[in-house]
Parts: sequence; structure tokens; C-alpha cells
Amino acid sequence: MSSQTAQFISEEIAVVRSEDNGDPVSFRWNGRDLAIREIIAVWPDWGFPAGAPKRKTWRMRRHRNCFRVETSDGAVYEMYHDRGLTMSGGKWILHSRIK
Repeated sequence: MSSQTAQFISEEIAVVRSEDNGDPVSFRWNGRDLAIREIIAVWPDWGFPAGAPKRKTWRMRRHRNCFRVETSDGAVYEMYHDRGLTMSGGKWILHSRIK
């Protein structure tokens, strides 16, 4: 895979989180457990999804915490925690592999 080409994934994953701050420390994808060596960047996504009506309310917003991480094998991924509006704690999505 070229370092310039991102691989779109968009799959739900299981994530192990730090007990200290809740940041992801590893995740399971394609039958493999991948340890996170470094969290490169973190940002919120409170935007509105495509196709949202002109009159928007806070309930229509995304409620995501996004992460760019490097795994112990040197790969870089983008993932997000979609908190949604549920009491279940939301779900984790592996968005893409960057390198």
C-alpha cells in the first residue's frame, strides 16, 4: 500500500480503553489484536451528516471522538468513538488505514 493511499474500512471494532483516561490502547480487527503505540491526534466531530435538513437541532449532530493512531506494527489508522444518543456507551468504528 502506498503511503499516500488511504484504505477506507468503516467497520465496527472492539476497543480496549485505558482505565486512567479512557483513551484506546488496543483494538481487534480482522481477527487480530493491534496494540496502539501512539495516539497521533484527537479531535471531536460535532458536524451534521450529509442530507441533514436546513433546520438543524443538536440531536442531529454527530457525537464522535476521532483518533489517529499508530499501531505497534507501524501502521496508522483513523478510528472514532460514536457516542450517539444511546445509554449503551456508543460504538467504535475503524474508519481507515492511512499507512
